[in-house]
Amino acid sequence: MLATAIVLSVVSTAIGCTMIVPLRETAVSAETGTEPAAPTPGSEVSVGAPIPAHVLRVLSGDTIEVALNGHPVLVRYLFTDSPDLGEELYNEAAKLNQLLVGNADVLLVAGDIDQDEDGRLLRYVLTDDGLLVNEHMIAEGMARYEPKSDTSLHHAAMAEAEAAAMELGIGVWR
Repeated sequence: MLATAIVLSVVSTAIGCTMIVPLRETAVSAETGTEPAAPTPGSEVSVGAPIPAHVLRVLSGDTIEVALNGHPVLVRYLFTDSPDLGEELYNEAAKLNQLLVGNADVLLVAGDIDQDEDGRLLRYVLTDDGLLVNEHMIAEGMARYEPKSDTSLHHAAMAEAEAAAMELGIGVWR
């Protein structure tokens, strides 16, 4: 199913439209309800070191809740900014994120910055087949690239993905 979604994504990007994808079995949750635990000691990792996690919930186009060290932890995609609740394309971004990582095992990779001001872990998120979710959300026009430095692990790829989405006029670049 993921391979089909990737093919559809590439095709939709090539023809200049944004794909609207169906939800997986788990539903997209609003950022309400019980608060997940703050990052636990030992959840901080060195830059580039991947750690496995299981996605419990997709909260938006750039935020997920994962099980990490046996605790629920909020993770925000590093250098990625998707539309917020109430903004245009919020639902589409959340649905695409759900398709990519909903109820999946992922790898979390630390970058230059460990946490945001709200205490969420900031990470690159990779699927089991190696898809960099941060970059894919940007390439689909479902997020903007917001680098804090140009020394990030995936700076060039994410900047190129945003430039291509802007040129195609898709998603947030319509």
